Amino acid sequence: MNANRILLVLVAALWLPLAATQAALAQDNVSIDIHGPGQARMNVVQSQPFADGNMPGDAQHLQELIRKDLSFMPFLKVMSESDVLGGGKLPGPKADQIDFKPFSLAKADLLITAVWKPGKGMGDVELRAFEVYSQKLLLGKVYASVSREQLPEVADRFCMELMALLTGQGSIFKSKLAFVKPSGKGKDIWVTGAMGRDAMQITHYGDLGMAISPAWSWDGSRICFTLIGSSSHFLGVGPAGGGKAKVYTLPSTTVISPHFMPNGTIAVALNMRGNTDIFTLDGSYRNIASTLVADSSIDVSPSFDQSGSHMAFVSDRLGNPNIFIKDLGGGSVRRASKSGYNTNPSMSPDGKYVAYSKQAGGGHRIFVYELATDSEKQVSFGPGSDENPSFAPDSYFIAFASSRAGGRKIYLTTRNGDGAVHIPTGGGEAMMPAFSPVAPKE
Repeated sequence: MNANRILLVLVAALWLPLAATQAALAQDNVSIDIHGPGQARMNVVQSQPFADGNMPGDAQHLQELIRKDLSFMPFLKVMSESDVLGGGKLPGPKADQIDFKPFSLAKADLLITAVWKPGKGMGDVELRAFEVYSQKLLLGKVYASVSREQLPEVADRFCMELMALLTGQGSIFKSKLAFVKPSGKGKDIWVTGAMGRDAMQITHYGDLGMAISPAWSWDGSRICFTLIGSSSHFLGVGPAGGGKAKVYTLPSTTVISPHFMPNGTIAVALNMRGNTDIFTLDGSYRNIASTLVADSSIDVSPSFDQSGSHMAFVSDRLGNPNIFIKDLGGGSVRRASKSGYNTNPSMSPDGKYVAYSKQAGGGHRIFVYELATDSEKQVSFGPGSDENPSFAPDSYFIAFASSRAGGRKIYLTTRNGDGAVHIPTGGGEAMMPAFSPVAPKE
């Protein structure tokens, strides 16, 4: 591990009492700097599950789900048991039962163990993560009365806790991803978990039109979108969990890139006076309430930070389309992209970054602009074209659509430009990803 990039602060582990349904085992405090590019990666390995009694038939399925979740983390490298001398066999799942030397020789940094105990359903499962060098317990969790249907949630919750422990950021595991898929002659909107599980179609226009450009309300309950009909555009607003969307006719046949503002208002680009400007709608979603940007240029694709104080948008006021940021309080506008042809901005929820697509290197690539340093950097590298970036609620991960493997699919990277990982979305193409905000705390 690179000492300049990874900081481990370890304290003694103490066991805590179990709660009735789920209890935290003791954990050490760990911090990894994931903010700089090129940081060292931590090698993580899973041992085979143990059983205090009969081994549940689906115990291996949980192992696979955890491994899949870990593979999405660009600062972790998931090792195979075959990388460890002797296959990493353990006599037990606890620190005093583990010989850490083979894992240390294999350059493993983290070791994850699982033990199943009798209980309702599949039973109770204890999951632990150890830091190999110090042989200390970093994280321990007990999940009681687990059913097979709950295994994906168990994997997500454990990996979310582990990522939050390592980086301070684990909210991606609680977020959802909306995206667009072809449907007959048209397009429809789907929603899936951030790791590509439980995909669900939420619009059903098929041959009747194209539902595109999904954007979430900040409470995560609704999705707005553009519906392209045979002769006009419409605004669609529907429940994020499925159900019939309402379609609104606006005072323009051009309806481009609607986007919820944090206060619940919808901002949208409309062609009202022979050129396209950005407006807010009133509570009926049928009439213009105010103007956000209006000039002689084409202004489209609004995107907002969580405070509602800044808006990123696209404008051709300087010739080629470029990304601009407007201070909605003071009214000042600054240019973000530095050159070329730029589209599809996504403002990070914390207001510190804007991701966008720039024409470069024989296709489109994802770039990130940092407001504090007034600088941009490339974070995707093809092949094919990379488009439609969307910041996750942690302002760290970025989903985008890419044709690098042929047809367009959804991928996940970070604002540092770590290697992209494919998010499964089923058969056919997938495009225009949009991360949800984090769901309210339970």
